[in-house]
Amino acid sequence: MRISLDEFEQQIDEAILKRGLQYFKKGHVANVEELGGGEYEAVVEGSEDYIVNLSVENGIVEDAVCTCPYDMGPVCKHVVATFFYLQKDMLDAIHIPVTKSKKKTEARPKKKTVEEQVNEILQAIPEEELKDFIRSTCKKDREFRYRFLAKFAHVNAPASKELYTTQIRHLVEVYSDRHGFIGYHEAGEFGNAVSDILDTAKKDVENGGYKNALPVIFAVIEEVTSVLCFCDDSNGYIGGCIEYAFDLMNELLDKDLDEPLRKELFNYLITAYQTRKLGDWDWNNSLIHYAIQLLKTPQEKEQIKAIINAVKPTGKDWDWEYRGVQKLMLQLITKTENAEAVTQYLQENVSNPDFREELIKQAIKAKDYEQVLKLAGDGIAKDDEKFRGLGNKWREYQLSVYREQRDKENIKRLAHYFVMDSSGSQPMKYYYDILKKTIPVDSWREYLEKMIADVFKKGNWDDYEKIASFFIWERYWERYLTLLQKNTTLSRIESAEKYLSDSYTEQLVVLYDKEIRLFVENNVGRSHYQNACRYIRRMKKLGGSKIASKLIEDLKTQYKNRRALIEELNRV
Repeated sequence: MRISLDEFEQQIDEAILKRGLQYFKKGHVANVEELGGGEYEAVVEGSEDYIVNLSVENGIVEDAVCTCPYDMGPVCKHVVATFFYLQKDMLDAIHIPVTKSKKKTEARPKKKTVEEQVNEILQAIPEEELKDFIRSTCKKDREFRYRFLAKFAHVNAPASKELYTTQIRHLVEVYSDRHGFIGYHEAGEFGNAVSDILDTAKKDVENGGYKNALPVIFAVIEEVTSVLCFCDDSNGYIGGCIEYAFDLMNELLDKDLDEPLRKELFNYLITAYQTRKLGDWDWNNSLIHYAIQLLKTPQEKEQIKAIINAVKPTGKDWDWEYRGVQKLMLQLITKTENAEAVTQYLQENVSNPDFREELIKQAIKAKDYEQVLKLAGDGIAKDDEKFRGLGNKWREYQLSVYREQRDKENIKRLAHYFVMDSSGSQPMKYYYDILKKTIPVDSWREYLEKMIADVFKKGNWDDYEKIASFFIWERYWERYLTLLQKNTTLSRIESAEKYLSDSYTEQLVVLYDKEIRLFVENNVGRSHYQNACRYIRRMKKLGGSKIASKLIEDLKTQYKNRRALIEELNRV
């Protein structure tokens, strides 16, 4: 996320922007605190109080998190309301009435950040008084107690997995309900508490205390993974802790670990995988991935090889687990054997699409186009029936080779396929342009008309969009209008505006009028009414104010008992 506080109105969905503005105007943003270092925290009153946290650097919002359950976009109305609060100097531009004093007032000193206030207090109070406060708060506040103990557990006892396991389990008790479930809001608090523990391990990694970091990482990986099945981790706070732990482990792999520590980590990874410490989560394969990076001896290689070979194919069309261990075996061979052995393994397991693609890339690099076409052709024969997307991936490799070889017939065949199939990795226009360049100019019109006829003959759901695209690219505006008139929806009219509004404004306004009437007839609820009014505004922008006014009066008369509709129409 990168949102400019000076220009956020241009970067945020209009509906969310309006809701956030209303929240701000009604004074729902309260208790805004500058925490320090560009961090802000605000309480925004909604159906309940929500906490908004912002990270701002040089006027750019780098991160924004709200405790509300909204997940339909990057920012919610509570975050937007906070943006408006932080940018009060923008109020005149958005026409919000602000009471200004006629008297000249002295500039008030800038409010101290939370970080500044805390630092001043810590410097001023006696150490014993601070200790007394912590003791007292630990007795009275269970959450504070366990977060404090978890953060500083290493002070009174040697670092061990058991020590941190106990602390994490206490935190689970604090943040879970009587059924053992951690709710949406509590998941964030639990994640923050676990992150505090991991921060300690991160410092150890940075300062060379690798042995102290390992128990923390092990405990988090095991205990927090077991929590995932009993929580609402919609925002990824808890899963993020596991990723944090694995990131720290990855950092350790780049350090110069002494042999006993390397062996300890290697053995843990192997044991954790074999005993399914992480249940059925995909992180299991990460354990072996890291073990391969650590291995040094032939015995360790054989140990890993035996683990990988123990996983057998299930015979399913899409065998995720087996494909995963095939990648691990490739990693093992790449680390311990030569390039010929790697290529041999890829060839022996070419039915794995990832391996087929790697061999194709190698052949392209070597300009062995015959081999590319063979591998791609075999892939189409194997995958096309059940996995059309894979089949099309192999067709795209064929197309790239045929273009390199200037093979017009095969270029035309495949470009035509992708235009009609609409499932390539590139936008349809990409294949359309390739096809048009391949067909002789004097034959293109006839060829295109045949394609249009074939599209209509298929009768697929996306016929309209495909034909509309053809007409737009060829600038067949009258045919586009006719197509729209026969297949009208509000969204299609809106999409057609930028192409047809110069020459066919009256027709577009008439289409809007008809469709809005049908839409209101068949839909109820304020959100639908707001959508209808949005299209009425588009009618007016097209110059159809008279028809729009008549439409509004007709709707008010016909649906006089729909109070919310009348309110929205009055705002147009």
